[in-house]
Amino acid sequence: MTGAAKAAWRSFGWLAGPAAWAAFFVVAYTSESLVCTRMGEFGWHGAIVVVAALTAALWIVGRFRLRPEQPRSASGRFRARAGRALAWLSLLAIGWTTLVVLIVPACS
Repeated sequence: MTGAAKAAWRSFGWLAGPAAWAAFFVVAYTSESLVCTRMGEFGWHGAIVVVAALTAALWIVGRFRLRPEQPRSASGRFRARAGRALAWLSLLAIGWTTLVVLIVPACS
């Protein structure tokens, strides 16, 4: 990876939590529409959502564990803190959406 690519990755890395949540959200509701209209077997929807939730949550937690060099600038520290806060909020949103999908029956 070149220096410019590393800088670009670092500048958008703090948005990993919301990106994982958005991907999970798309998978959860796309799978519901496809399962309800095409397959007719409602049990698959819960399995798809649980797998997508675990994948997104593990990716977010994995990003927590990655600790590159500590940012020295004020804006770098802000992005790091904001990224952690957004990651926690994304985990909360993933959990909430998963609970709703598992409690409310699909295709109703």
